[in-house]
Amino acid sequence: MKQFDFAIIGFGIAGATITRELTLRGRSVVVIDSRKNTATAVAGGTLHPAVLRYYNKVWRADEFWPKAKLFYQSLEDEWQIPLLRTNGLVRVFASEEESSLWEEKRKDPFWHDYLSPLEQSESVSLPLIHAPHGYGMSDDFWRFDPAFLLKTYRQKLLEKGQYISAELSFNSREALYKQIMDLGVQPQGIVLAQGFQQEFWPDLPQGNPIICKQGQYLIIECPGLNITRTLKSKFFIIPLGEDRYQVGATYPRVNEPGAFEESQQRIIRDLDQLVDLPYRIVDYKTGTRPGTKDRKPILGAFKNAEDIYVINGLNSRGLLMAPLLSSWLADFMLDDKTIPEEVSINRFF
Repeated sequence: MKQFDFAIIGFGIAGATITRELTLRGRSVVVIDSRKNTATAVAGGTLHPAVLRYYNKVWRADEFWPKAKLFYQSLEDEWQIPLLRTNGLVRVFASEEESSLWEEKRKDPFWHDYLSPLEQSESVSLPLIHAPHGYGMSDDFWRFDPAFLLKTYRQKLLEKGQYISAELSFNSREALYKQIMDLGVQPQGIVLAQGFQQEFWPDLPQGNPIICKQGQYLIIECPGLNITRTLKSKFFIIPLGEDRYQVGATYPRVNEPGAFEESQQRIIRDLDQLVDLPYRIVDYKTGTRPGTKDRKPILGAFKNAEDIYVINGLNSRGLLMAPLLSSWLADFMLDDKTIPEEVSINRFF
């Protein structure tokens, strides 16, 4: 029986970041993962602190953004892998008012640093993009390959005997520990990082707090487009290399007939209006994101199972938020520090 300080159940971005955080703090960790499709594995991989559609800054972006940049850069440097693929965004304006709003927003200190002056966009030529109202640029916008990150990290854990591929099904603390021990490992504590797959929520009066949201992307092939920055119109157009682009995402209503086809058509209509080149749809990706009613993540421990911790509900900002959320959770687990109340599981008790 192998002894570990913690077992991490699930290996999307939440599981990966809490594994990394606990390891850096000197704790021994084993990951148990079902290898089922996670939201992280099919995510667009965009990393940024603002919602440009409405010019809203992400909640606590001033804390999440620098932590995320440091986290992913450290992985790239330590593992010597090309993790960050593109740096920069082009925002196509839908009207002259959007162009004016861009300049008006730059008067605010946050937006002044985040949005480049419009005259800089004149140096970037996009002849095959229909943009009659112009476009703005942001250099503080990253894109990386989340699936590649998970694949690399999984392999490193496998080489150290710290990764087990197994699907667990449990409805009690005792059943969870028994199934883990049946795999030949004995942890002192457990972290549930299962995303939408998590069903164990003991003592919560209203039951499972996770709201599932389906995300959908199209993969297109468009020779000659030659975009190197991420393009944002109604949807993101993310360069993947070799003339391929990931376009989306839409969030179709999972239980409504025809919703997936309708959401694909929305993407196609936007592409037809935006791109002055023929393209071919070669694939599509879907993933289920775990959200909550208040759109805030969930961190903490269960009241009657205090050695079982949870990190969940990261929604569409998981790649941005996960590094700092994992730091907060590790502070709570190891040093008994208080978790910010906005993300504490205590709000559901």
